[in-house]
Amino acid sequence: MYRWILCFTLLLITSLHSKAQSSFKGGLILGINTSQITGDDLAGYNKLSPDLGVFVRRYFGDKFSMQMEMQYLGKGSHKNLNPKDSVPTLYLLRLHYIEVPLMAQYDYNSKLTIEVGPSLGVLFKSREEDLYGPLLGNNSSREQFRPFELSFNVGGTWKFNEKWSVNIRSANSVFPVRNHDQKTSYRLNKGQYSSCIMGRILMNF
Repeated sequence: MYRWILCFTLLLITSLHSKAQSSFKGGLILGINTSQITGDDLAGYNKLSPDLGVFVRRYFGDKFSMQMEMQYLGKGSHKNLNPKDSVPTLYLLRLHYIEVPLMAQYDYNSKLTIEVGPSLGVLFKSREEDLYGPLLGNNSSREQFRPFELSFNVGGTWKFNEKWSVNIRSANSVFPVRNHDQKTSYRLNKGQYSSCIMGRILMNF
């Protein structure tokens, strides 16, 4: 875990140093992620998690840029107990990732920027539980989550001024984050996939 804190610090220092260069910009990310896991028989982006990180952006001309980020991103799935359910169900899945997105960006106009690109996530902690307690562990027969996740991202950023922007981004895992039980699959349904919708505030240096 200390390695990731060091990486965050180094990238932040890089972004601050880049402030002096006209083709570079950097800043901080603060946001909320709503997520779900397809294939877990639950529907809806019901898991709220923080999205915290730093970014560095390099411009190539007037309208095109590349943005690299390093962020902590929580993902998962959630269902509260509902007294109307015929069978009481409670489910909570917490997945903790360090992610590095690399986004190609295009300034549509002076206010709106659209973006697309991949991100690589490293899973460093997970917790899954239901009404009866934790589900994961050394003695669990459930499939384990994969240590890495490759996602595809699409989003847009609205610029309020030189310092503040708001970003909306959708991310979907390209490969399953976990196999179905007993590794069952049917055609393109190879396992459980992660889907996210993020709302983030960007503070530009």
